[in-house]
Formats: sequence, C-alpha cells, structure tokens
Amino acid sequence: MSQYIQAGCNDVAAPSSNHLPAGMLRPTTSVATARYGKSPSIYSYHTVIPPGCLSAPSTLNMQTKWNSYPHPEGQLYFQARLPNYVVVTEANVHRQETENQVSGCLKFIDDIISQQQIVIPPSSELFIELDEFPLSCAYYFVDHNTRRIFWIEQTSTELLDMGTIVSDSHRDIALERLYWVHVEFFPMHIYAQLSPQMVDDLIGVMSHGAADRMTSRSSTFPYTAERCGQLLQLLSLQRGRALDGHTLCFVARLWGAIENQRFLTYYGQEHAQLDRLQIMTPEEDMDHQWVKTIANLVLWGIPDRFFFELHDLFANEQVFVDQWQIFMTTCVSEWHTAVVWTFPITIATILSCLLSRASLSSALPAILSASGSLAVGSILLLKHHGLEDATASFAARYLRAAKSRSIGMLPSAIVFSLPKGLYLWSIVFMVAHFLLLASHVVGGFAMFGGACFLILLVWAALYVTSPDEYDQSSILSKILCRWHSIQGDPERGGSSA
Repeated sequence: MSQYIQAGCNDVAAPSSNHLPAGMLRPTTSVATARYGKSPSIYSYHTVIPPGCLSAPSTLNMQTKWNSYPHPEGQLYFQARLPNYVVVTEANVHRQETENQVSGCLKFIDDIISQQQIVIPPSSELFIELDEFPLSCAYYFVDHNTRRIFWIEQTSTELLDMGTIVSDSHRDIALERLYWVHVEFFPMHIYAQLSPQMVDDLIGVMSHGAADRMTSRSSTFPYTAERCGQLLQLLSLQRGRALDGHTLCFVARLWGAIENQRFLTYYGQEHAQLDRLQIMTPEEDMDHQWVKTIANLVLWGIPDRFFFELHDLFANEQVFVDQWQIFMTTCVSEWHTAVVWTFPITIATILSCLLSRASLSSALPAILSASGSLAVGSILLLKHHGLEDATASFAARYLRAAKSRSIGMLPSAIVFSLPKGLYLWSIVFMVAHFLLLASHVVGGFAMFGGACFLILLVWAALYVTSPDEYDQSSILSKILCRWHSIQGDPERGGSSA
C-alpha cells in the first residue's frame, strides 16, 4: 500500500525510491533557502550605446517561456507556467547551462508526479533551488487556495527545522507561515490572483495587537503599540485598493511574522500562551543552588535581579525585541554609571594614602574593588556596544548561547552584576579605610560612633525609600527585603502594582 501525506487539499503519495529516475530532491522551506546567504561576485563593464531611443527590455524569454520579475528589494526571479502548476526560481535561466539544469530538475519532478500518480492542486506553485550536482535541487510547493506549503514526498518537521508541534492545527499554522514567506519573496507575478481582503484582515489583527499592547504589559503580540500604529497607517493607505506586487510583499511579510508568533504561542490550541511570561513547557530544576546563594551574598543580591530578568526575557526561549532593547539599555546605563563612579573612589583612596598616618594595606581592598569594577564594566560595555538595537533573532541566539544547561542564566547574571557589586564594595572599603584613618586622629571611640552614625543613616535611607508592607521577624530580614526592593525584585521586595 502507498503511504500518503496531505498536500494542499489532496492526498499525495510519497514516492518510492525503487522507481525513481536518477537524481535527488531535497525538501526545503521558504525560510531555509540561500536567498540571503549568497556571496556573488559582480563584474561590471562599459558598453556602447547605439543612437536613437532604446526599446524596453522584454521580460519574456520566447524560447523558454520564462518571465522575469525584479523583487521590490531588487532580487531578480523567474516564473514559468507549466501544464499542472507554476514554477518560480532565483536561478538565472537566461544562462543556457542553468536553464538546462532547471529543465532537468523539472522533468525529474514531473516524472515522480507521473509515476506516483500525484494530483497537484491547480493553484499550486513550485519553487526550486539548484544544488551543485546535476538533477539535484531543493524544492517545495505552495497552494495559494489553502495557503499551505507542501512536498511530494514524506518528510518531517524535524528534518525541515520547523520546530515541535502539539497538534495538526498547530502544524498548519507553521505551514501557513512558510506560505506567507514564499509570497513575500515572490509577489510580483501573483498579486492579481490574490484577494485584497487579506489587507482588511491584517488591519483587524494589527488593530487588536495595538490595543493589546497598550492595555497589557505582557502581551504576546510581536509588535509594539507604536510600531503597530506606524504599520496601520501604511495598511490604511491600501484599504479598498487592488493589490500590487509591492503591497503584497510587505503584507505577506507582516502575515508571516504574525503566523510565526501564533505558532510560538500555540494560537488556537487547547493551552495557548496568553501572557509573555507564562511558561508553557516544563523547566529543569537548577543545579548548584549554592552558587546562586553565595553570589547573592557576595554581590549584594544583584545577581538575583539579573537572573530573574534574564529568565523572563528568554521565557519559553522567545525574545520580544522591545523587551530586549529595554533590558540591554538599562544594563549599559548601569555599567556605564559604575565605571564612571569608580574613578573618584579610586582617586580619593589613592590620595588618602599620601597622608602621614595612612595605611596602604587598608586602602588596597577599595582600590582593587574599584579597579575590578572598572575593568569588568569596560569589558561589558565593549562587548555589548550596539546591542541595544539588536534584532530579536540575534538576541535569541545570544541568550541561547549564554544559557547553561545546569544553572540557566546564572553565569550571565553574575557577570552582569560585577560592575555594580564591586563598585558598592569599593564604597564600603573606602569608608572603612577613612574610618580607620580617622581613628588614628580622633581615637577609636569616635571612629566607632561615626560608624554607628553611618549605619543608621543607611538604614534610614532604606526605610524611607522602601515600601513598608512587610512583616519580617528579624532586623536582618527587613534589611535584606528593603535592599531587594531597591534592586527591583518584586518577588522578594513585596507586591507591585
């Protein structure tokens, strides 16, 4: 019995390798092509311009019946109408050798379809990308009626790198996203056949997304309210008008982004992700909890704040670009502040060593802490320069590489905490150095009184600037709780609106 896979609205038989002609087909997707990975070498030259008015170049090759179209971005592609479907490719069929390769691949595909008696939907379109071997190419079909991508052989989401699914309808969302990416890449020949209703539908989706972003701090919509407003202005200009290739290109791009986000958030499934911070898959327990405890004790609890922020930023291994930009901007500002303020501490401590009764050994901890803050902060600023404007895909790769299997985001949280943590230690050591220096002048009792005064001053500042709805039993718990509230950790510092 033949095995069948769903292709558009029809059952398509998976080909048997025992009856295929020599050649190789490689199933691919619209996001896995070499479109943006090419490294061409352009050879320009001068030519003679004949007198008179030059006729416009024809887009139709009369010998091969290939139409050529420039994509709105500039990439040239070719389209031909075959008896059963349309074919598109970015291979330059104006070259005879390339055309022969494309024709060979098309014959190979037609032979498979004929031998396996596969019925291709009439609204289908084939994309092929030549490989380096003869009769070898990557391919996929799209069905414009069902808005799906399909293949003429059995394959899997793992082989196509489509991600894991939870249901057939979830898989269909992934296939529709790939369809829209194809339409974005090849819009110039197909716009007249598609309904402009897609623009009105997109306006409705974008309007809801803008409202969701404005009324929720943890919306799962991929665009910010400000960006939605800008896109809605563009879309409103096209409402009620016939589609053209340029409009279809950016409309398809937006639909592709929305369908991708729907796939990631399990749109239409039994358990959809309704909140950006909602964890949808089980998380492994963090090993070596003692590392986190020690790091928080040594670095004033700052790693805990970074750990939770990084965890929320990469929840479900998704990154929202606006959240990444906010986080990275805050980090860069904090590192810059720590680096700047270590200079006066270092200078003041070094100058104090010039006094007659000063001890270099008591000044050394402050100098080392300030120097460490300066060094680590400078390295972080250099390594993260410009990342405030990074894309979501880059941010996802960055965070995926930074995440440890055993301790999660803790290594990054500790490193990110070092500039501020060491800066705070440099203040403590500098004050201790000054108190020790003062004890040589005014005596130990006066120094003890001054130290008590500073402790009360710090406590008063923490008390006044922190919420008072805590009910901890010990003074130490209150101090730690108020410190965490200053660090911006609502889970430890109390409830937040």
